[in-house]
Amino acid sequence: WELRAMLVGQIARALTIFAVDEIVLYEDKTDAPWSEDGDGCSRGLAFFARNLQYLETPQYLRRALIPMHRDLKWVGLLAPLDAPHHLRKTEKLAYREGAVLPKDRWPSKRGPKDAPSAGGCWVNCGLPEPVWVDSDIPSDVRVTVRMGGPRKGEAEDAQAAEGASQHRQGVAVPPREPTTKMGLYWGYQVRIAPSLKAVFDECPYEDGGYDLTFGTSERGEALGVSRVPKFRHLLLAFGGVGGFEEAIADSISGYPAGTDPAGLFSRYVNVYPNQTSRTIRTEEALTIALSVLSPYLPER
Repeated sequence: WELRAMLVGQIARALTIFAVDEIVLYEDKTDAPWSEDGDGCSRGLAFFARNLQYLETPQYLRRALIPMHRDLKWVGLLAPLDAPHHLRKTEKLAYREGAVLPKDRWPSKRGPKDAPSAGGCWVNCGLPEPVWVDSDIPSDVRVTVRMGGPRKGEAEDAQAAEGASQHRQGVAVPPREPTTKMGLYWGYQVRIAPSLKAVFDECPYEDGGYDLTFGTSERGEALGVSRVPKFRHLLLAFGGVGGFEEAIADSISGYPAGTDPAGLFSRYVNVYPNQTSRTIRTEEALTIALSVLSPYLPER
């Protein structure tokens, strides 16, 4: 399992470097050992998802949001993602990720005196002092906060504020706002699909789903990136050691045996047709495919 954790860390780094927004993990083997923790998926899939989620969570929120688990035994060996939303205390940005503090840890019961409403909560945003948000949000919930300035009446000048406690105010916003408003990469979401078919059927995008899909295989066409059309949501799919053919042959796939995998995708491609090894591992294919496609993808 230690080597598996290292592999997850390698994949998470690649996905962050290439600004991937969603990771979909799907079951491809009926006889895979089932998780004993009530995760509703196989042991390997649960391990993969749990480590991906840990790495994506800002370091200052992990203790509050992620319970201790045996699957996380080796996270100390993994390289940090150092993504834009993994801010340090001294870094300044218009947005921060936070976790709502339990009421017994609030610095004051009602929030700042100048707060515009009676309702609200204190949020740990990785700063020396918590941030007041004028929204009633349950404790220990992760929230994206648009940062405001210090409270009225408190020193706003950095020199005057040195050594003083400052409580800032913020606004809870949708997690995608840092991306849509400022073009910032703001981490990835992890989705578990019970089958290959569920990857498409349970797509969270309601504006047409994945309108461009690439399936990767050594039996696919040579990838011609100059022919990548415009899209809203691009899905790049990878199979296991036996490829999509083996995954479809398993009854858990949701497709009839013998289904041509090329018919499931907009394009069925070979990301590196000149390979001199008999196989390209999934983590290698992922990095190769993202490297080839990256120059032709639209800016955020």
